[in-house]
Amino acid sequence: MKKLCVVMASIVTLTLVATTLYIVETSSNSIYHIFYLLLALLNTVILYVSMTTTESEEHQDYVTLEQIAFKDALTSLLNRRAVDNFIDKIIARCERDDSKFAILYLDMDNFKSINDTLGHDVGDSVLVGVAKRLRNLVRGNDVVGRVGGDEFVIILDEINESSLAFITAERVIQSFKKPLNVNGHRISVSFSIGISIYPDNGVYRLSLFKAADIAMYQAKENGKNGYKFYTNELDDRVKKSRAMNVALEQALVEEQFVLKYQPRVNFNNCTIQEAEALIRWNRPGKGLVAPSEFIPHAEKSHVILSIGAWVINEVCRQCRVFCEQNRPTQISMNISLMQLKDPDFVSVVKKAIDTHHIDATLIALEMSESYLMQEAEEVIPVLHKLRALGVKLAVDEFGKGYSSMGYMKRLPVDTIKIDKSLINEILINEKDKELVAAITALGHVMNMSVVAEGVEIDKHLQMSRLLHIDSAQGFYLAQPLEADELHAFYETCNEKIS
Repeated sequence: MKKLCVVMASIVTLTLVATTLYIVETSSNSIYHIFYLLLALLNTVILYVSMTTTESEEHQDYVTLEQIAFKDALTSLLNRRAVDNFIDKIIARCERDDSKFAILYLDMDNFKSINDTLGHDVGDSVLVGVAKRLRNLVRGNDVVGRVGGDEFVIILDEINESSLAFITAERVIQSFKKPLNVNGHRISVSFSIGISIYPDNGVYRLSLFKAADIAMYQAKENGKNGYKFYTNELDDRVKKSRAMNVALEQALVEEQFVLKYQPRVNFNNCTIQEAEALIRWNRPGKGLVAPSEFIPHAEKSHVILSIGAWVINEVCRQCRVFCEQNRPTQISMNISLMQLKDPDFVSVVKKAIDTHHIDATLIALEMSESYLMQEAEEVIPVLHKLRALGVKLAVDEFGKGYSSMGYMKRLPVDTIKIDKSLINEILINEKDKELVAAITALGHVMNMSVVAEGVEIDKHLQMSRLLHIDSAQGFYLAQPLEADELHAFYETCNEKIS
């Protein structure tokens, strides 16, 4: 439209000039001459102003488009494209000057849970608040960018040594110890930070980003809310870790996981059938792999959610089979802290129970005392939701860590499983024997059943009965069995506990 106006003004101006020249040649009236000359001059001025204004507006449009192209729309930080361009320029300069710069790659911890629990609007506001706080932490010549949904970078220009990167990472960690106030919510934010240095860890942008990403991945595996500098050794470790992730995901697809069932004997009623489901990995070329060799790794990544969902579904399926055989069996299984913190976990459990049409009381979920106490405030609401489904809840490895009586009263727990380290000492250490007796009494006062874990000899079994423990499991009673071997075990278990 603007260009059309300029064209029209140009046509009118040329027409007036031509008319003026014609009148000058054919008319002797000077008034006409002056009038048309003034009119032509006026239109020429209008044409010039129109062209100047159009050029100015077009320049402003170009500036606006450039800002859109290089700015993150939500946070106004540099976007990935702008960050890439900036790094390329720094690399060219540092190559000439023989200087250094650092990339800090920041990944927010548990951002998904903020979106899931509070909504995406709050999540967006959190990102804006994070961006503002990060900008205030860096020097004037440093750059902050947002390169992904919850991923940020800080580029430290002109550093003499890596200590500045260390100081900046520490400042980020310390700064976010103070929660963000967003729409009436106090939201805690933390980061896993990976750091790479030019030219020590790479001379190209992609290699520097890869190094920072590897370091960030290790920081996350180390427990999050921390930072890690890239090293060659770290690269090897992360490659192995990622290879294990791929292998575990492939194991799920190819159905390489199997469940074994370790029976639990009830001293008060031998007709009750109880067992704990224990996962094994039937890895091609390596045979059965114990959970201690892969579960700790899976718990450091989201693979544990997929493995855990498979276990829950398989346990419910097996419960259905036992019920159809007229020998209902309560089956327990271990769940990780990451599963408890997963917003979809309760739905996963309910879906498995509904799919296989089983009584929810036949399912028991075991949680380690150590993380249950550390994260009690966060997981207690989840435990109540699980309890509302009808499933049973147990505290595993009790006595191995630290328990708060205040939390124990609030936990909707049905069973305490005394850690095997205590059971193994009850014959040789009087204090451990007294402690086991006290735990058992405490459990009974709180209407919880008590299980002795790790019963490996007959005297462990007999002492457990003398201390009024309700149930026991361990290698003395039975190794983990195939599902179809459980029935035969329970038919003969009286011989061992009599």
